Amino acid sequence: MKTCVCVIVGFVLMCVSAVRVDVTTVSLDGLDSVCSNAYEIKEGNELHLVSKGMVPKSMCGVRLNVQRSQNCRGVCFNLRSSNFADCSARLVTTEIHFGEMVSDVIRAESCKESMEVPWCSSAHTLILDLIVDDTATNPKYNFSATVYPRCGDDVVYRPPSRLAMEEKTKMTLIHGIVVGICLCFAFLMLFFAAWCYYKNHPNRGYTMSTVSKA
Repeated sequence: MKTCVCVIVGFVLMCVSAVRVDVTTVSLDGLDSVCSNAYEIKEGNELHLVSKGMVPKSMCGVRLNVQRSQNCRGVCFNLRSSNFADCSARLVTTEIHFGEMVSDVIRAESCKESMEVPWCSSAHTLILDLIVDDTATNPKYNFSATVYPRCGDDVVYRPPSRLAMEEKTKMTLIHGIVVGICLCFAFLMLFFAAWCYYKNHPNRGYTMSTVSKA
């Protein structure tokens, strides 16, 4: 029984770790030090960038570098939600292609512009700038975006959301428990069959006989 429990626990832990995605959330509001910062995003990680209309400067930019790996070949961007209806702010993304025969690509989201999301690029560096109108006395804007490595063979690859991860982890746990129960049941059946066999064949193997002297 202890062996079965170990099998279940090991299987569940292995599957749970396989779907884990590390999420880091960065707010552009309230801290001058956040603007002009650089962040490195590794495979299996994603960065959430958010603002609720309280950026301390008229322009706040962050540099996002995706770590190169054998499986990941670029960056992906997804604007989860945004509101620039009063035209007081503009969100701009710039792909930087170092050493490639590709021009830098600029996309924008504002009251007059809309970027198609999600999108992926072969670039490993992305500059995100939030530009706020200096003349706006009470700017109203907000956005939430996710940046993550472009991995796999798909043109657009998105890591699982938290809800999807929780659901997948739950199903993996259930599957692990079912497999563990089946293994335990099979072990008990084999044990019972062996017990029945030895019970019905008590004199198995070589026949013992008495040898007397002539």
